[in-house]
Amino acid sequence: MLDIKKVYDDWIRNKNDAHYTKRYEGKEEWFHASASGMCMRKHYFQHVAGIKPSPFSDDTLRLFRLGDLVHEDIQSAVRDYADENGLPILIEKEIQLPEVNVRGFLDLLLIEDNTLIDIKTCNAWKWRGTFGRTPDPDRPINYNLQLGTYGWWYEEDSGNKLDKLALLYYNKDTSKMREKIIPVSFINEAKKYWHNVKDIFKKGNPPIKLGVAPVYKWECKPQWCNFNKVCGGGLIEKGEDL
Repeated sequence: MLDIKKVYDDWIRNKNDAHYTKRYEGKEEWFHASASGMCMRKHYFQHVAGIKPSPFSDDTLRLFRLGDLVHEDIQSAVRDYADENGLPILIEKEIQLPEVNVRGFLDLLLIEDNTLIDIKTCNAWKWRGTFGRTPDPDRPINYNLQLGTYGWWYEEDSGNKLDKLALLYYNKDTSKMREKIIPVSFINEAKKYWHNVKDIFKKGNPPIKLGVAPVYKWECKPQWCNFNKVCGGGLIEKGEDL
């Protein structure tokens, strides 16, 4: 009997492997802009030590795939609108910052508006934390630094200053969409972060320390870190089973 779940999981895994081969194979030494503000040990294992990451679970890859579909739909809609109205935009543009050995692919840049946007899918719990009564524009730091990294590249490459950085959230539970403005000062914060990575790695792999490696406790969960085993489980606090 046909096992549709297995067929779908295999299809997603093959698609994910092909995507990795196209974008990252042969460029393993470059740090990923999408990992800005994340655990430095993870950067070191993958891009300095050259350790191959363990595969993600089927459940995790399905979540990633859902995010990809939302990205593709929004980007396609914006691309069609831009083509119809003659608007200059950048979508999935590769960026490279050789100074700090970082490369990546920005989601969406509206050139005439000097606006850089990154698309994020989230669940209802994350949505409430992001758009609650007292939202913190400096959190989550990793998303903000990711935007800042793309902004750093654009300002250097184009010579133009960005007026706006924004995270466009899509709630997977309710289909609501909402924009969160990020301070443009995170461009400078991204510069500091990646130069700090560069300086720290001169001494080797940093020790486990919350705020640096990992930045967040959840990063040490095996479903989110495919270097969890080689790192020895990462941050394990007393009485906690990760």
